[in-house]
Amino acid sequence: MLRAIVKIQWMAMRTLVAALALTAFALPIVSIRTGWSGAVANLPLFLTELELWGFFYPALAAVAAIILAAGTWMSDRRGQHVYAMLLPVPRWRYVLLRYAAGLVMLLPVALALWLGAHVATLGLDLPPGIRTYPDAIAAKFAITLLLLFAMCFAFASASTRTIGIAIRLVGLFLAVHVAVILIAPKVNLLWMAVRALAIFPGPFAPLGGRWMLLDA
Repeated sequence: MLRAIVKIQWMAMRTLVAALALTAFALPIVSIRTGWSGAVANLPLFLTELELWGFFYPALAAVAAIILAAGTWMSDRRGQHVYAMLLPVPRWRYVLLRYAAGLVMLLPVALALWLGAHVATLGLDLPPGIRTYPDAIAAKFAITLLLLFAMCFAFASASTRTIGIAIRLVGLFLAVHVAVILIAPKVNLLWMAVRALAIFPGPFAPLGGRWMLLDA
């Protein structure tokens, strides 16, 4: 059954997967080649520009996760989940099958970035003290992609009622945050929540740090 779901997903999303994979392949190559000609003359400037390019890696992971997670459940939401209810399998198993099929769609994107990172660093005449990290940045991208896809998948699979409740809870939190700021300006609940999520061991810790393909 997994093979059938993967086949259906691939037929529906192959163009999007191909576009995302092509973008992932090109990103490390473009980030290196655009400034490499002047790297030897002004290495600090080149590394600064390369660090700015690093913001595109988590951004691409987020875009890919949103697109692929939404695409995974698009047919079910369009059909009001009737197809899932007609299948002779429990709901939890069907969700796992959908999730596994989504992971298969992630593979070309992650592999494309890994291949692009190796192509980008191939044959570079590196100055002393500078090393390449194609495997490390590809692994970090894959972990980030997996993390964001899991979150977006859970959100996309939820019912409209559940999504509405989640939005109301977020709105309630923001209202409480504003009230606390008015009462105690030094207490910032939003910033505390962001730090808890984004700093290790928070779930979004992989998004932070340096995304450097070349570094000292």
